[in-house]
Amino acid sequence: MIEIYQQEHCDYFDLTAKALEQGLAQRSRNVATFTIPEKAFNPLRHQYDAMTIINHIASISHDKDNIKLSIVDKDIYSHGMNYIFGLADPVSKTAVVSTYRLTGGKKHDRISKEVVHEVGHLLGLNHCTQTSCVMHFSHTIEDTDNKNQDLCGQCRSKLEN
Repeated sequence: MIEIYQQEHCDYFDLTAKALEQGLAQRSRNVATFTIPEKAFNPLRHQYDAMTIINHIASISHDKDNIKLSIVDKDIYSHGMNYIFGLADPVSKTAVVSTYRLTGGKKHDRISKEVVHEVGHLLGLNHCTQTSCVMHFSHTIEDTDNKNQDLCGQCRSKLEN
């Protein structure tokens, strides 16, 4: 069971649950809304540190064994990157996906792909070299648009083993 945490004013549970069910055969439940901790904001970058958000979600979860996914609408980054669409921490079984840069007419498709991608990492998958696989790393929004919402055969077989 995947626990979904949404930042206040974000309402993507139905979309997220459907993407996880279709892409990874995973069920989810809407656990809570949350406020991003102030310490996550980096005033020099005008962005939020994704790992600080992940640590916050991991700390408020009541079930440390469940996978936890947080959805935010803020611009996030990870050290060494200008920006990211999402980040997963397999140690805490927690991920964050930001809708901030996933805008436009393909917004729901983009969010779905990034949700499946990050949860895929929490299920043990690495980045895939096949550009059409949802586990392929997205450097740009065009990379996200060009990949499928599904796992390639090789990544799917890794999950089944």
